[in-house]
Amino acid sequence: MNRTVLRPLGLATLLAALSACTTVGPNYAVPAESAYQRPAANAAFGDTGNDQVQAGAPLPARWWALYQDPMLDGLIEQALRDNVELKVAGANLRRAAAVYEQALDAGGFDYEMEAGVSRAQVSAEAFLQQEKLPVFNLADGKFGVSYQFDLFGKLQRGAEAAQADTQVAQAAIDLARVNVAAQVAGSYVEICHANHELHVAEHSLQLQQRSRDITQRLIAAGRGTPPDLARATAQVAMLEAALPPLRARRQAAGYQLAALLGKTPGEVPAGVDSC
Repeated sequence: MNRTVLRPLGLATLLAALSACTTVGPNYAVPAESAYQRPAANAAFGDTGNDQVQAGAPLPARWWALYQDPMLDGLIEQALRDNVELKVAGANLRRAAAVYEQALDAGGFDYEMEAGVSRAQVSAEAFLQQEKLPVFNLADGKFGVSYQFDLFGKLQRGAEAAQADTQVAQAAIDLARVNVAAQVAGSYVEICHANHELHVAEHSLQLQQRSRDITQRLIAAGRGTPPDLARATAQVAMLEAALPPLRARRQAAGYQLAALLGKTPGEVPAGVDSC
C-alpha cells in the first residue's frame, strides 16, 4: 500500500523537476507570479522615498572631481592608467572580444584559394623524337567555398555565450575602474584625515608640554604641588603615545595608495603626505 502511494509521488516530483528545467534557457523569462514581479518588491525601500536623501542627478563620470582637489584628480587618473588589476581586466576584455569575433566567424562562409605556376620541359626521347621539345608553362588554380549550417543553433548559442562573456568582461573592467577610483579616493582621504588628527595631536602635545613646564616652574617657586606635576607628566606621556598609531595609519594608507598606482610602497607620490 505504501509503494502505490510513493510511486505516483515520486513521478510527480520528477515531472516537476523536469518542467522546472525546461524554463531555463536563452529564451527564459521571469514568471509573472514570481516574488520579483510583486509590487512590494519594486516599491521604494524604507525612507528612500524621502527627497532629502535622494540625489537630484546621477553622479558624473569623473565623480571624484566633486572634491575639487587637483592632487586627488591626478592620483585617480594615474591609477586608472597604471593599475595592475585594470590591465588584467583589459586583457580579459580583449580576449573575450577575440573569442566573440571567432564565434561569429564560425558560422559564415569559408573561402579557400590556391594557385601555382611552373615551367617544364618534356624529354624528346619519350616521344621518339630527336629534336628538343620547347619549354612550356603550366598553371594550376583551385578555388573553394564552404559554409557550415547551424541546424540546431549550436553556433548561435556559442556566439551568444561569447557575447555574454564579452559583456561580463566589460562589466568587470567597469567595476574595477569604479573600485580603483573609490579605493584611491579612500586612501587619499585616510591620509589627509590622519594628517589632520596628527596635527591636532602634535599641537595638543605642545600645549601640554608647556603646561608641564609651567607646573615645574610653579613648584620651584613654591606655588605648585608634586601631584600637579605628576598629572601633567602623565598627560604628556598619553599624548606622545597617541602619535605613533596616527603615523602608522597614515603610512599604511600611503602603502595602499602606492599599490593602487602600480608602484612599490616606497614610491608614494610627493606631496600626498602633506595634504
